[in-house]
Amino acid sequence: MSESHSSRATAAPPAILVIRFSSLGDVLLTAPVLRALRAHFPSAHLDFLTAEEFADAARLLPGVDGVLPFQRRSGWRGLLRLRADLSRRYTILIDLQNSPRSAFLRSLTFPMVWVKAKRYRVRRWFLVRCKWDFYGATTPVAVRYLEAAASLGVQDDGRGLDLMVPDNARKWAADFAERYAPDRPLIVFCPGARHETKKWPADRWMELGRSAAAAGMSVGVVGSRNEESLVTEIAKAIPGAFAVYDRGIGEIAAMMERAAAVVSNDSGLMHLAAGVNARLVAIFGPTVEPFGFYPFRARAEVLDHELPCRPCRALGGAACPKRHFRCMMDTHPADAWAAVNRVINQTAVIAS
Repeated sequence: MSESHSSRATAAPPAILVIRFSSLGDVLLTAPVLRALRAHFPSAHLDFLTAEEFADAARLLPGVDGVLPFQRRSGWRGLLRLRADLSRRYTILIDLQNSPRSAFLRSLTFPMVWVKAKRYRVRRWFLVRCKWDFYGATTPVAVRYLEAAASLGVQDDGRGLDLMVPDNARKWAADFAERYAPDRPLIVFCPGARHETKKWPADRWMELGRSAAAAGMSVGVVGSRNEESLVTEIAKAIPGAFAVYDRGIGEIAAMMERAAAVVSNDSGLMHLAAGVNARLVAIFGPTVEPFGFYPFRARAEVLDHELPCRPCRALGGAACPKRHFRCMMDTHPADAWAAVNRVINQTAVIAS
């Protein structure tokens, strides 16, 4: 299930480089293979190369000695400088991005061994364009990353993402909960997403939040600084709710870790919630399980709908091509609230 090239065998590599530039969810999904690499090569030095905006998320990953941030806006000149910096520094290079940029690095930094992950672009194209499913059994992306490194001898330990939440972030989350949600269970909402068709409508979040508030829960609506308007709009419509859009990824992870439940769109924050073993309700729209991005080995329930137009795009888009947006509109607040209660009571837990 992986493609590899070796110029010379090596039994105990002193240095390993893993490449995954983007996006947030993809970076977090590398956790199992990084943990497996550390277990198989306990004395190796392991660096993780990622886009600068995901460097803080990469610091939550297990087994990593160093995070190397890359400024994508530096373009090919920056890539040339990066190649010079990385040249001949690594014995093994693991390319989980498998893009022209990462191919340029892996072919010209001269590791002894390199492996790359498969992207299944052709299968994805047929499923989106023709609705022909050539994937076969669904293989989660985290497992695809493990398969890419299988030729190195690493083994899947059967665990989830198990991200490493910093102690200072946990202290912040505890202090924050004491201030904003004393003596009440906390439910965290993640209403943002990179693409519009992955966003459950704001009024649905508001109605769900009012149900949670009426049940005695404290609602925290979280997102990035770019999502400030959406996050604050939803929080203002829910009694006693608070908005969080200016904290780091570690602090959001710590808040999720202590929450009674997390509700999220198909986004990077969904994988963050899964990574800290939160009880999770994930709302999916235009994308489907064969793509490999459902919550990985998590205490989670997915809300989605089988429709003839789904999937309409590989990553979501700006608007529903059919204009009805049924993949999201068919999920009602009552459905989400019932799922929240099931995951809290652990009566409907799934694992990928």
